[in-house]
Amino acid sequence: MIKPISKLCATLLLAGLLLTSFTLHAAEENITAAKVLSLTNPVNTYGVQIGDKLSRKIVLEVPVPYKIAEGAFPKKGSKSNGVELVDVNVITDQQKAHTLYTVNLSYQAFTNPNKPTVMQLPAEKLALTGGTKAEALEVPAWGFWLSPIVTGGIETAQKNIQPDAMPPLVDIRAHKTRLGVFLSMLIASLLGLLYMNADGNWLPFMGGAFAKAHRQLKRMAKSTAAKTAVEEKQALVYVHQAFNQHYGANMFARDIEHFVSLRPSFKKMKTEIAAFFDASNQSLYAVEPRNSQKIIADLAQLSKQLRDCERGV
Repeated sequence: MIKPISKLCATLLLAGLLLTSFTLHAAEENITAAKVLSLTNPVNTYGVQIGDKLSRKIVLEVPVPYKIAEGAFPKKGSKSNGVELVDVNVITDQQKAHTLYTVNLSYQAFTNPNKPTVMQLPAEKLALTGGTKAEALEVPAWGFWLSPIVTGGIETAQKNIQPDAMPPLVDIRAHKTRLGVFLSMLIASLLGLLYMNADGNWLPFMGGAFAKAHRQLKRMAKSTAAKTAVEEKQALVYVHQAFNQHYGANMFARDIEHFVSLRPSFKKMKTEIAAFFDASNQSLYAVEPRNSQKIIADLAQLSKQLRDCERGV
């Protein structure tokens, strides 16, 4: 009775060991089940020429604890049969049970055959690390037709060389006209400002009697010397001389109405002209000391206003 029971136990033990082995093997298979979720190749497999960029996008799913080491990805600058890898971009998304790798590869063909040729983007093999055994994911090659830029050799190219096309000429006559108008307006504006504000007589009609009187009075007012009654009377003489020159005779206060009728541009200064003649009479007959410094400065300002009337501004 003991021997059959021992055989039964041994059989059950052996079955349990076999079942455990199969379970562990299946679990390990599930753990290492890394896969390519998607592979996006270029749209066209024809019409590719030298220098064209061809891009591939690969999405990989790698279960934990496996991973793809950084050094396992293709290296930028690597070449294979006339195709160069010019850009590599890897995006890693770590999740609970697995890691997603999005790999963007950009290639360029740097060969120029004489006739259409079949070429391919190289297959890639990505080694996995972190597990109990060596694993790798394989990305298949992708074929395409490379078309020559021209058929034939250098002789054919030399025969078909075209001269450089001259760029079309731009008609700038309208721009020249506008530029001329704008320059004329600028020059006229500058001359106008110069005419209205300059103390010199560089332009015609700038050397009038009041312009000359204003230069003399301005020079006298800027002098640092003390002003006396003598300088004050001389300043009054400058203005009187300018009035006399415009009037054509010696001008007095009673002649103001006649003067502004002859020179309408001075009409707006009629009140100031009358005040000047009144102040001049007071200066000639005054016996008390006066502020000659202020009187000369006021006469310089008055002469500037009369100069503007003289210039019609």
